[in-house]
Amino acid sequence: MHDRVAELVGLRNELAICKNGPRESRREKTDEVQEQIDRVRGDLSAEVEGLEERAQVLGESGQDVRAAEAAVEARRIRAVLDEDDPAPAETRKRAGSPSGKRNTAAAKAPENTAGGGS
Repeated sequence: MHDRVAELVGLRNELAICKNGPRESRREKTDEVQEQIDRVRGDLSAEVEGLEERAQVLGESGQDVRAAEAAVEARRIRAVLDEDDPAPAETRKRAGSPSGKRNTAAAKAPENTAGGGS
């Protein structure tokens, strides 16, 4: 399945070149490349479903290690598939911050109360 993941990554790069590259002649290939991406995504989605089903069956039969391996592989492939989909705003927020923004205020320097200055 690694070859399919690599193929998808390569097709995504090719699509970016077709859309944003300097050569106008490549823009004509955009639809063809998108069709190939859709084909590979379909194959990978089917593989993920099979791995998730296999993980469930193995887990139910007490083969926890093999079930975990199948589940991890399914999650890894799903992560590659999800790279094309924009994440909802809620998942892009930083953990621990309700607004999703960083606190850019600098901390106040400690005051020297010992009186041992220079």
